[in-house]
Amino acid sequence: MRKEELGMLFGYQRPDNVPGEYFDELGTPIAYGQRWDGHPADDSYSVTAHPQRFAPVQQVARALLSWMQEQFEVRCFDDPGLAAELRIPPDTVVSSVRILPVNSRCAPLGMILTTFPGVHLELGALYHAVFPTCGCDACDEHVPEMIEELEAQVGAAVSGTFGESLDIGAGRLVHRFVAKETGFSEQSGGLDDISPAQLAKAQAILPPNGAWEAWPRR
Repeated sequence: MRKEELGMLFGYQRPDNVPGEYFDELGTPIAYGQRWDGHPADDSYSVTAHPQRFAPVQQVARALLSWMQEQFEVRCFDDPGLAAELRIPPDTVVSSVRILPVNSRCAPLGMILTTFPGVHLELGALYHAVFPTCGCDACDEHVPEMIEELEAQVGAAVSGTFGESLDIGAGRLVHRFVAKETGFSEQSGGLDDISPAQLAKAQAILPPNGAWEAWPRR
């Protein structure tokens, strides 16, 4: 895809990623992202034949990090503690970066790049996403879709269309995204995997109305 400005990511240019062509043992091109018509092959589980196919996602992550620093009033710094919080083995971490807008009413952001290669995205108080989610051949995740989702989630955060609400009494956490490219999406879940310390920190920084503000531009 050619470089272009994308929706809420004004001024951002997606890197020109040329996906590699990969072949099976018979020399047939592998149509990643559309391999299975029904049930995946039994021998495709827990196997990643070509992990390097996910490298373009990291290229996009690096471009987004540079763009955020250029366009917004933020502090950006290396923070190995971010990867440690997520229990990512240190020997698999390529970089662990935090970006904090100068306005505390804006969602903080973190990105961790791993040797897989993969990208962990942290937004706000308690949102966490991984690209790819699994990476095995059975899941057959589509790289262009991952790139669009990563861009859309970052775009929602910086534009103030990312929301986050926590109901400890009901044991429920909700995240909402509004993005031109992907529309409205909502993700909800329980609190079983969130520690008391994480909940306390989240309660201290979450906006009262559940809506993070747009990042201030330079």
